[in-house]
Amino acid sequence: MKWDTVRTSANELPLAGFFARVPDTTFSRLSEVIRMEGKSIGLVVAMPEEVRPIARKLGRYRKERIGRFPFYRFTRDGREIDLIQSGMGMERAGAATTALIGAARPAIIISAGLGGGVRNGLATGDVVMGNRVMTLSGNSVDDITVVDNTHLVRNMAESLTVRDFTILDGCILTSRGILRKKEVRRLLPEEIRNPVLDMETSAVAEAASREAIPFLALRAVSDAADEEILFSIEEITDRDLNISIPGVIVAILRNPRILPQMIRLARNAKTAGNNLAIVLERLIRSL
Repeated sequence: MKWDTVRTSANELPLAGFFARVPDTTFSRLSEVIRMEGKSIGLVVAMPEEVRPIARKLGRYRKERIGRFPFYRFTRDGREIDLIQSGMGMERAGAATTALIGAARPAIIISAGLGGGVRNGLATGDVVMGNRVMTLSGNSVDDITVVDNTHLVRNMAESLTVRDFTILDGCILTSRGILRKKEVRRLLPEEIRNPVLDMETSAVAEAASREAIPFLALRAVSDAADEEILFSIEEITDRDLNISIPGVIVAILRNPRILPQMIRLARNAKTAGNNLAIVLERLIRSL
C-alpha cells in the first residue's frame, strides 16, 4: 500500500517542503490488509498521561520495551494494536516511530495525543482528526502531510452521537516548544482550518512516510485558543523532556501566577484525554 508523494513549489511559501498525500481510498482498504495480512494498528503517544486513558479504553495489554521506549500490545475486536510511548518532542517521536516500524511493521500508524487550539472555534475537549500536518520552524510553515479523512470524520461523528464534544477535521501544527498562539496565528494562512499545536505529529508522519505506511493524526484540545501558556517546556521538564516535579515547583515559586493555570490545564487534560480515548477506540473498530 503506497502513498502518493509530491513536492510543493518554493514559490508557494510560506507552505513549502516535502509532503505525503494519503488518499481516502487507503483507509477503505485497511480492514482487508489488517485481516488478511495479520498486520497491527500502530499508535504513537507521547506521555504517560495520554497513554493511561487509552489503555483503560482498550483493555488488557502486555507491556514490553523497545530500546528506551515503553511498548504496549493490545488485542481488541480481533485486531492487534501496538502502542509505543515516545516521550515529548519531535526527535523522540521520530525515533519511537522508527522503532515501532522495526518491531511491528503496522498497517497504519496513528499519532494520538493532546494539543492546543490556535484559533477560536475549538473548545477544550474537542477532538481534531488531522487532514493536514505542518511543521513550524522559525518564521516558516512547512507542509508535511495531507490526509483525505472526510469519510472517517463523518463516520466518527455519526457513530458517537452521545457526547459533549465535537469531532472535526483540521490541521496539526508541530513545533519544537511552546509557542505564543498569537504569533502562530500571524504565520498561518487563513485557509487552514481548526489548527492545533503539538510537538510530535510531523515527526511521526515523516517516519511513516519514509516506509510508505499510511498515517493518521488525532489531537484532543487541552487548551483553547485564548489560553496562552505562561511557562516554557524547559522550565518543567528534565533534559529528556520528562515532566520534572522539582522543575514544576521551582517554576511555581518563580512565577506563582502559573499555579492556577497548571491546575486548570491538568483538569482540562483529563477531559481531553478521555475524549481522545473514546474517539480512538471507535476509530480502531472502524478500520
